[in-house]
Amino acid sequence: MFVGLYRYAVDLKGRLFLPAKFRAKNHFIVTIGLDKCLYVYPKNTWEKLENKLEILEFKNKSEERAFKRVLLSGATEVVPDAQGRILIPQTLRNYAGIKKDVVIIGASYKIEIWAVDIWRAYYKSAEKIFAKHAGSLEI
Repeated sequence: MFVGLYRYAVDLKGRLFLPAKFRAKNHFIVTIGLDKCLYVYPKNTWEKLENKLEILEFKNKSEERAFKRVLLSGATEVVPDAQGRILIPQTLRNYAGIKKDVVIIGASYKIEIWAVDIWRAYYKSAEKIFAKHAGSLEI
């Protein structure tokens, strides 16, 4: 399980350090995520997702194909180098609005990479949702 929040910067070559405790898994798939972030899946978790995609059905088959194509065409395999960096392709950095500074969060079974400004805006609205529901939950 991945948890926590970390701040890093993408270097000029598009490389990004992964937190050391996230690198225990050494083979990842990076793809576009929801809400303008990137998802980073350990290889074995990605394989489970691929199985789910095989049986995922939309009522509108054209939309189903479009969803799967966008998700899968953005995916790329990465392995951290000796310094613990992964290469984020330019197309994925463009999608997520990543120029330099990023926030990396552990999101249970996956890692998310956010441009700092997009994360701040998202978190501000997410905090309101959290506060709205926090009183009715026992966690």
